Amino acid sequence: MPGLRKQGMMMRPEFQPSHPGVAKIGRLALPIMLSSSVTQVNIFVSTILASFLATGSITYLFYGMRFIHFPLGIFGIAIATAVLPTMSAQAARGETEAFRETLSLGLRLVFFIMFPAMAGLIALRVPIVNLLLEHGQFDRISTAGTAAAILYYSIGLWAFAGVRIVAQAFYSLQDTKTPVKIAALAMVTNILLSVILMGPLAHGGLALATSLAAMLNIGLLTLQLRKKIGRMDGRRIMTSLLRIIPASAAMAAIGWWVSRDPVWELRGEILYKSELLVGTMAVSVLFYVLAMWIVRSEELKFLWGMVKRKRGR
Repeated sequence: MPGLRKQGMMMRPEFQPSHPGVAKIGRLALPIMLSSSVTQVNIFVSTILASFLATGSITYLFYGMRFIHFPLGIFGIAIATAVLPTMSAQAARGETEAFRETLSLGLRLVFFIMFPAMAGLIALRVPIVNLLLEHGQFDRISTAGTAAAILYYSIGLWAFAGVRIVAQAFYSLQDTKTPVKIAALAMVTNILLSVILMGPLAHGGLALATSLAAMLNIGLLTLQLRKKIGRMDGRRIMTSLLRIIPASAAMAAIGWWVSRDPVWELRGEILYKSELLVGTMAVSVLFYVLAMWIVRSEELKFLWGMVKRKRGR
C-alpha cells in the first residue's frame, strides 16, 4: 500500500449493495447461518427437557457433550474445513470426478478417526470421568450420570462429523438450502425422540435422541447429494468401514478390560489412575494404527504422507 501511494495510486474500499454478487452471497449465507443455529436449538431443547428430570441431568449432558466436542472439534471440524476450498474449486471447474474423490477422502478420514474415538469414549467413559471430574461434590452418582451421557452421545460421533463433510459438499455446489431443510427435519425428529426416550432412559434418552437425529441428518443429506452428483464412491467408503469398525471394536475391548479394574470404584489414587488411563489409551491407539497398517489402510497412508511432507519442510 505505501508503494502504491507513492506512485499516486490510491485504493479505496467501495461497497455496492446493488451488485448482484452481494445478493448472491446473502442468499447463500443466510441458510448456512440458519443451519448452524439448529444445533444451538437442539442443545436448548435438551436443556429444557432435562430440567424436568432428576437433579444433575443438565450437568451430565453438559459434560457429556464437552467430551464429545474434543475429538469432533480437533479432527471432525478441521477435516471439514480443509476439504471445503478444494471441493469448491473442483465444483466451480466442473470436475465432478475429482469432487467425488475429495468428498470420499473427507468422509473416510473422518470415519478413520471418529470410529476409534467413539469406541474409546464408550469403553473408557467411566475411567475418564472418574479421573477428571470425580472430586468434591462430584460423586459416584455424578460419574455414572455423565458416563451415560457420553455413551449415548458417542454413538452418534461419526454422524456428527460426517454431517459436516456432506454439508460442505452442498455448500461447494452453492446449494445451501438443502442442508438447512434437512437440519430442520432432524431438529424436529430430535425433539420427538427426546420426548419419547427421556422416559425410559432419562437424560441418556436426550443424548441418544441427538445421536439418532444426526444419523438421520447424514442419511438424508447423502441421499440428496447422490441425486446431484450420482455415485459417491460408496464401495470404497464401505471397504474402509469394514476395516475401521472391527479394529475399533478390538481397540474398545482393551479399554473395556481396563475399565473393570476396581480402582475406578474409588476416589484418590490419582497417579496410578493417570498412568493406567494414559497407558491404556497409548496401547489402544498403537493397536489401532498397527491393525490399519496390516490391512493397508489408504487413510493411514494419506495421513502418514502428510506427516512426512511436513517434516520435510
